[in-house]
Amino acid sequence: MKIFNNFAICALTAAALNGLIGPLTRLTLLQGVGASQIAFTKAFIAFFLLLGYCLLAGKARELSNVGKQWPTLAILAFLGIFSLYFFETQAFAEASVSLVSFLTYAAGGFTILLSAIFLNERLTVLKLVSFLTIIAGILLMFNAGSEMSGSMKGATLALLGGLGYALFIFFAKYNNIGSGLCQLVWLFGFGSLYLFPPALVAGFSAPSLSAMLSLVALVVFPTIGGFYLTTRAIKLGEAGRVQIIETSDPLFATVFAFILFGEVLSLSAAWGACFVIVGLLCSLLASRTVPGVNHVKP
Repeated sequence: MKIFNNFAICALTAAALNGLIGPLTRLTLLQGVGASQIAFTKAFIAFFLLLGYCLLAGKARELSNVGKQWPTLAILAFLGIFSLYFFETQAFAEASVSLVSFLTYAAGGFTILLSAIFLNERLTVLKLVSFLTIIAGILLMFNAGSEMSGSMKGATLALLGGLGYALFIFFAKYNNIGSGLCQLVWLFGFGSLYLFPPALVAGFSAPSLSAMLSLVALVVFPTIGGFYLTTRAIKLGEAGRVQIIETSDPLFATVFAFILFGEVLSLSAAWGACFVIVGLLCSLLASRTVPGVNHVKP
């Protein structure tokens, strides 16, 4: 679809899909499936489905060519799959959906700093304003009240997952790995290898039908859809700007958590959500004012 030739649309859609991670993970946890099993299962199912599709679609040669970058892909998989999935899923078992979602993206500033230093990406006024506004919104929501409560362990795990994701955003752009399905096959393949030992140590349990449906939804929407659109956004635009837009993920997560679990935002949290929206709009405006950023690559 031509609409997904714009990096901002890709990043925003990825943020919405990623906003489902917390609610769907919480639903699966409530049905007795362990956090380590959830992290491994969704990565492995994604790998299996994508590998099967690529082979049936005649992409075996492309898959092999992409595999020549396996050392880089292995490192990126550790950052973007293992670090994010393992720590974030564990965090959802310890703290509220909203708190984990906000803190996961709090490390986004690290990406913007690295992108400016090593990728020569411009730190425009609008980019800085948008990011600072979103951070202000996150801080307001962090102190919003009981719906944002959570243990220090959960907060620490969320920050570790966010740091891994931020580093993935930067290094994926730095190494220019592309955004095709074949790249995702290798990323999820390595990620599954990393996630298997913790899941084995924690132990596997047979999930119920409803738990399986939640796991499948986790694979189809945020795991495959969100990750694909994120890598595509990185290819089409600047890594720092992609990170800014995807910082709106907690806003989507909060809305979904309200729909599924009845989590109600306090006045402070509502103001925080408004700040996030304003920051997002500033980022989208910045993408339209910087020449060449949103051009479609052949």
